[in-house]
Amino acid sequence: MAEAKSALETVYKPGAIGVAGGSPSVSIRERLERNLVQVAGWQSSFESVCDRLAERLDCRIPTQIGRATSTGDRSVFRVRPERLWIAGSSNDEVLQELNVESIGGDAVISQLGHGRTVLRVSGPESDQLLNRGLPVDLDPEVFPANAFAQSVIHHMHVLVHR
Repeated sequence: MAEAKSALETVYKPGAIGVAGGSPSVSIRERLERNLVQVAGWQSSFESVCDRLAERLDCRIPTQIGRATSTGDRSVFRVRPERLWIAGSSNDEVLQELNVESIGGDAVISQLGHGRTVLRVSGPESDQLLNRGLPVDLDPEVFPANAFAQSVIHHMHVLVHR
């Protein structure tokens, strides 16, 4: 597999900015070694595709749109009624070998990994930072663990996953 390169490499400079000492209130880290696979299917057979996929991935498949499940370094997002996104390490052999035959033939599988940049935003002030440009209520009561939303920040499409 080709070496992953950063789409942000000309502007992303790792290091502490504006922190004299102690832990920063927000941390942003690029995650280069990620893979993203889309599995799409048809209403009449998607439930059986999900059953076979859950067995293959050893991960529960979310049933509600806007929810994700995670096992280890792998997350499954229900983005539409008959569409899933599966994110994992670029070294994840199960994702690399995932094909239509391995889940029964009633699905379309697309590799999306190189079309996305993955950032991990963390820290006690991360919600406040994200809410400056994200039109989504990130209050944990409304946006709990394993919720995700697709939206925009300053005209840039984003998927935000808690």
